[in-house]
Amino acid sequence: MTMPAQVPLGECVPPNTRHAVSVSLPKWEDNVDYEKGDPRVLGRMVNGYPRFFIAKPIQALAELLRVRFALPNEAAMLFPSLACAERCVSFIYNQAPKQQESSLPPYVLPKSGQVRIVQYMAEPVNKKAAALDAMSAVLDQHVVIYCVLFPEDLFPLAKQYWQHTGNGISGRLADYCLHIERVNEECELDASPHCRASGGGARRGTVSETASEAVSPVIAAGADFEADAYLEERFGRNVSAKYAAEMKSALRRRIAGALTEDEQKHGAQVERGVAGLSTEDVFLTATGMSAVFVAHQALLQMRQAKSVCFGFPYTDTLKILQKFGPGAYFLGNGEGNDYDELERILELHTQDDKDPILAIFTECPSNPLLKTADLPRLRALADRFGVALVVDETIGSFANIDALGWADIVVSSLTKVFSGDSNVMGGSIVLNPSGALYTQLHSAMKVVFEDLMWCEDAIFLERNSRDFMHRVVKINNNALVIAELLHGSAKVANVAYPKFTTPENYQQIMRPTADAGYGGLLSVVFVGGERASQQFFDSLLCCKGPSLGTNFTLASPYTILAHFTELEWAAQYGVSANLVRISVGLEPQAELVSMFQAALDAISDA
Repeated sequence: MTMPAQVPLGECVPPNTRHAVSVSLPKWEDNVDYEKGDPRVLGRMVNGYPRFFIAKPIQALAELLRVRFALPNEAAMLFPSLACAERCVSFIYNQAPKQQESSLPPYVLPKSGQVRIVQYMAEPVNKKAAALDAMSAVLDQHVVIYCVLFPEDLFPLAKQYWQHTGNGISGRLADYCLHIERVNEECELDASPHCRASGGGARRGTVSETASEAVSPVIAAGADFEADAYLEERFGRNVSAKYAAEMKSALRRRIAGALTEDEQKHGAQVERGVAGLSTEDVFLTATGMSAVFVAHQALLQMRQAKSVCFGFPYTDTLKILQKFGPGAYFLGNGEGNDYDELERILELHTQDDKDPILAIFTECPSNPLLKTADLPRLRALADRFGVALVVDETIGSFANIDALGWADIVVSSLTKVFSGDSNVMGGSIVLNPSGALYTQLHSAMKVVFEDLMWCEDAIFLERNSRDFMHRVVKINNNALVIAELLHGSAKVANVAYPKFTTPENYQQIMRPTADAGYGGLLSVVFVGGERASQQFFDSLLCCKGPSLGTNFTLASPYTILAHFTELEWAAQYGVSANLVRISVGLEPQAELVSMFQAALDAISDA
């Protein structure tokens, strides 16, 4: 695939993609300045990674609802269900006293009732008029969004909940609501008898004079949305959003490996290796972090107890375990003595005055160190002490590894290589039907799980993932060549990659097929420290920004972006501030080798 060598600072990655999940930060200094909040960078950002940067359509809808519903000096955060909104309210009240001292400037603790929920309903005022508009007729029923309102100085706490849980509304859902607002506004302003004819109840209320300024940009936003949808459906591979339920079923089949005969003919077949696995064991979530969050909530539904995070994980996984529920132990090295320490903790919690450990969470491989835990050993400990084993397979992917055979729960971010196109968010939870805790877990999931994947996101995710297995094979091969190129360079201190990092653990869960490989992610640290990392990164002529698993090569100074305020803490676990994380894509192999060799050559000897 062809991508620009350098996407300008702040532009979408991929370029010209309305709901892109990455943003261009092409120079090392751009990433540092982004973390510092420098207007030079923030002022140019068209978008960002959706859990960190609230997408502009969502900002626009939140502002519209803030003007319509909020008191002075209040902010708004939008959620797709009442349960998500209620958890946000609880999180703010729970965390406000815990984080008050570290807040600059300190905020005032919220009083009872100050953090509240308002229900917003998006529905065409005139259904007859809306029936003439294809985009208004996407759904057969209204859409309800829950708006959490709170004192504006508490926004950082609400943003934490949004980021950690991944349960905020989707940008496409916001676009849809803005479009309905545009249709309703045009109907109110149109003097024609047809538009004023009663075709349905007005559910949204009247737009006040104060709100009129906030609504005016909605017309442009809605028009953009309609044009994007038309192009996708008329010239792209998408089907109408009314088929979203069928597309979600197709996604669950694809993830379970239970494909129809026609689907098998077109590839994407994978055998999960677990007897009795069905689509009923697969749950789709709006984001990858939402999969982790919901899995943890299901476990807490069974009993309230601490978990163990084994290995250095993606940042928000640890935050979920620490901030929601009784807390967690963190064994950040994920190898060596940490296995003995894990056994000690599990043994300690069998004593009369302790609650047994709830679950062990681990990533296979981990992000960004690419370590793979010894899953058979963790499984034996989990069975011995009656705890659940939760494995995040995002980096390895079920195309390459069999995590489900060892885990009780497997979670994954479908945003990454499963989608590949970097234009939609999604996640999955898979329960192991052979696990001892399966019946309890399935019952708990029925209590906590909500289908919050917006219909249009499901359409994009299904379309993108049709060639998932074929793409993974090429990415495996490309990444192996680049990893070996970097590994053989005297300028490189270390390459974190499953072939070189805890290889014995990775190989024992690797799928026994010729196509299985080591995945597309690797991390590199240079002999020359920060200077060398910066020279390499700035000279690397690929897309640069957050996210991974893209069809195009994508690089980032991961530790700077994920742990800027805790660099010394991360360094304790081998996560260097100078680390460059690389997600290798589908470009021709010769082009990739040339590009990476040129970046290595740019590192000066002095």
